Amino acid sequence: MDYVFVISLTFCVCVASTAFNIEKKNGWWRNMLFVCALAAGQGLMYWLGSLLGGTFMYKFESFAKVIVLLLCFMIAFRMVMDTLKIKSGKNLFLIDKPKQLIFLAIALGINALIAGLMAGDAFLPLFGKTTPLIITGSALIWGLIGIGTKFSQTKLLINSLLNFVAALAILATGLVAMF
Repeated sequence: MDYVFVISLTFCVCVASTAFNIEKKNGWWRNMLFVCALAAGQGLMYWLGSLLGGTFMYKFESFAKVIVLLLCFMIAFRMVMDTLKIKSGKNLFLIDKPKQLIFLAIALGINALIAGLMAGDAFLPLFGKTTPLIITGSALIWGLIGIGTKFSQTKLLINSLLNFVAALAILATGLVAMF
């Protein structure tokens, strides 16, 4: 179930990298650099979330199952809201400056930050200390899939459907952790 959670959590990189193929001026190497930055942002935000969660989440260990369910619900809710944007194409971000790439990486990493909050043993430890690396690797693979496929309306619909399925998988992880 941990692998499903990580794969679902990092799917947003595939969705965001869809826009990289729209502009013809972007070469493959530039798109690859963008994807690497977004993937690193996922791992970094998870790591920061685990550091932040380590400072105060121990106080909630008696409610760990409920906290995991609530945080998974928050992530799933954000992903469902993004699903509505994907279908209409409102989530396509064209990047012209490095600052825009940094903001996009931070925005995509919010769900990873939330997941990092529950990195403690009592909550949802996933893969322990290697989780940020696994998240970065999964995000990198999703990004490569995103830039490796041609942009089309069908791709937007498939991304929308897969994002919704990923949201359900994250919510299912929260429900499984509850029991």
